Amino acid sequence: MPPLLWVLFSALLLSLSRLPLHLGWLAFTGWIPLLYVLESRKVKLWQAAMIFSLVYIGVVMYWIAGVTFLGLIGICIFYFLFYWLCFYAINRISRVSGYLFYPGFILVMLSFEYLQNFGETRFPWFNNAYSLSDYTVLIQAADLGGVILISLLILVINVLLYEVLIKKNRRGLLYLVGIFILWIGYGIYCLHSLPMQKQEPKIAIMQPSIPQEEKWDEEAYQQILHRYDTLCAKAAEDSTKLIIFPEAAIPVYLMYDNYAKTYLRELMQKYNLEIFTGFPHFTLAPDNHINDELYYNAAALFKPDGSISELYYKNILVPVGERMLWLNLFPFLWKLQFGQANWEFGNGPAYYQTDSLEFSPSICYELAFAEFHQKMAIRKDKDTGSYKKTDFLVNITNDAWFGTSYGPWLHSVMAKFRAVENRIQIYRSANTGISLIVDPFGRILTKAGLFEITNLYAPLIICPKIPVYRYIYWYPWIFVILVAGLFIYSFLKKEA
Repeated sequence: MPPLLWVLFSALLLSLSRLPLHLGWLAFTGWIPLLYVLESRKVKLWQAAMIFSLVYIGVVMYWIAGVTFLGLIGICIFYFLFYWLCFYAINRISRVSGYLFYPGFILVMLSFEYLQNFGETRFPWFNNAYSLSDYTVLIQAADLGGVILISLLILVINVLLYEVLIKKNRRGLLYLVGIFILWIGYGIYCLHSLPMQKQEPKIAIMQPSIPQEEKWDEEAYQQILHRYDTLCAKAAEDSTKLIIFPEAAIPVYLMYDNYAKTYLRELMQKYNLEIFTGFPHFTLAPDNHINDELYYNAAALFKPDGSISELYYKNILVPVGERMLWLNLFPFLWKLQFGQANWEFGNGPAYYQTDSLEFSPSICYELAFAEFHQKMAIRKDKDTGSYKKTDFLVNITNDAWFGTSYGPWLHSVMAKFRAVENRIQIYRSANTGISLIVDPFGRILTKAGLFEITNLYAPLIICPKIPVYRYIYWYPWIFVILVAGLFIYSFLKKEA
């Protein structure tokens, strides 16, 4: 078979492992065809990178075209360059010594995954680990090393299977058996041994399923408010204390709109509810700013007594979709308009109190960022220096942009990994779905289907354990440093 078809086959296997087809196990073999091509050096690296990125992004991320076709093209080009650089680095490192081919491959791909978490172009959707979202036992290892550890195990298994199937090295089977025994054993231990405390806090998450084309339609505004009223009434019947609305659920500048604030206050008083909701917000800009106002994707906790918490501003914005790149470096980019909102960045987590419980929120895309959720979930006590754990996390989002595509599912499963990494429960309210409540084991306690109109409830499960990952969250930088060292070394040493 031509080498480029092997590349295509590899990209297709990995793509299928990411979709809700219960084929996650393909991640354990998906890299093998690519390993064969890279080791044989019978293909031009730019061609391999182009095919790999087009197939992988075309299958897994096609739904972005529903919002912005140019955006999808941009992602394909961007990740073509990334994959070309990865393949080139693997090739350079392996030319120094054949023994460095496997370590180089693993270290480069892990570094690629990790570095996607940084910079204004950050877009960490390509982690191998998310392929295993169906396998609750296997994802328990995330509390030891996060998604990067699970990706490391997946890559190592691919390498060992490559040795067994292509190189006919049967010794690799022993290592495979050993890895799976330890991996599954740890998962079973966690599921049966970790301390858990169950509470009934009367928390509800709302999925109102407001179509995107209606959400900002002034004529539909009253219908939207009526739906909120109906769902709040149902929550009150179940003795709910706190109800969580989705991202931008109130489609006006709430803090400046007296009608909307009055409506919200009357709703809370009528049903004796606290409401946590998302909404757009703006403040006056400094004199030296290019605009007169600073705009934010915001959220806050509102209480029946009329009190309003400190506002939370979304910290991590979707590249181009929510803010044009590098505006601070290149001010002329403010003039480019592709439909993005150009929100401002928030400045860190926020914490809210409901009865005796504390929670911290994230908005939409922030769910993809492990280290940000660590800061939300577990922080050092200023007085004692010991770690303090938040009782639960909240994620609000509006995935209506993506219709019935795989997009909402791909987004929602990240909640499982954030829950396990921090051993904390997550309440996720998505406007049109997929809303869900995930316990500290990464198990979905309850969820709503796409475009279902409902409230969700589940007991709050609290795990007092501080995961190992919280202490060593920085360790993937070791992979990045090793790759950088090997790459530089490859230019200093003659090829093997």
